[in-house]
Amino acid sequence: MITSDRIFHILAVARLMKEKCLNDKCDDKYIEDMFTLGYLHDIGYEFYENYNHNQEGGLFLERQNYKYYNEIKFHGTPNCNYSSKELDLLNWADMHIDGKGNYVSFEERLNDIATRRGLDSLAYKNSKIIIDKLVQKGYK
Repeated sequence: MITSDRIFHILAVARLMKEKCLNDKCDDKYIEDMFTLGYLHDIGYEFYENYNHNQEGGLFLERQNYKYYNEIKFHGTPNCNYSSKELDLLNWADMHIDGKGNYVSFEERLNDIATRRGLDSLAYKNSKIIIDKLVQKGYK
């Protein structure tokens, strides 16, 4: 079930993706697509458990013929064989928005995850790898 805090997170991710695309002077259709991607990225929480919300959400959206279902399916998955600039953008935005919808630095996001789930949690370890890869690609 999607909680009210999750809704704030979802909307903030969508808005951050829109803002980044506006700053990068992307065309209007792409901006709309990226806002929608951000808005749908955690849809899996409505139907599935936390640990696989991304995979199940991606499969759900694939059945709906949604163009960016793979980005949903693989967001938050650091060592997958799929890559795209849209997946990087989604992971970047997701790692900058905390669980209550506030913009945070990468470090603050990792601290938030560590506090809620622990340093030994899969969520923390995966997030750390994703952030390290984003930084290597030049994302801040």
